[in-house]
Amino acid sequence: MARTKCFNREEALNKAMQAFWAKGYEATSIQDLVDCMGINRGSLYDTFGDKHSLYLAALDQYGTGALLRTDVLRQEGNPRGILSQFMYVFTQKQVMDPKRRGCFMTNAAVELCSRDDECADRVRIFFEDMEAALRELIERGQSEGEFKSKRDAASLAAFFVGVMQGIRVIGKVNPNEALLRPMVDVALTVLDSE
Repeated sequence: MARTKCFNREEALNKAMQAFWAKGYEATSIQDLVDCMGINRGSLYDTFGDKHSLYLAALDQYGTGALLRTDVLRQEGNPRGILSQFMYVFTQKQVMDPKRRGCFMTNAAVELCSRDDECADRVRIFFEDMEAALRELIERGQSEGEFKSKRDAASLAAFFVGVMQGIRVIGKVNPNEALLRPMVDVALTVLDSE
């Protein structure tokens, strides 16, 4: 007789994501995962495969949630106001994180991407999707005359993704709003420079 699973897959995956996000891939042991997920090793392997497969699933879950938050960039309204609010809220989240976890995707990029192609593909696609949302907003802002910069919208979007990831990394070391907020202030001036 087959055993039935007595846990919610999505809840268990979320707990694994939190563990990986807090400690990184290498520092998170199978025992850490079993403990935090509240399941036994057999259930972990049967449901998620090995540790690496679970990590990739956790990255996918994080990426889906983070990209849903970029939907605000596609809303109607003033492009400058939308982008400014998005960037300041993004910064505030880093300041308010007592665990200083940074961005799970950025952490993955730093820890694994140079030696793990599957991880690198996920991180690349995540950043490309974020850039696409920013590019669309910047293009709209340029066409409406809200942004004076004639620079390519794709280049500006890539710049903003870089600023965001810099905020996440620096915020892990010093999550001080007085340090991080001016980074956004300066970045936003690029939209009006020729």
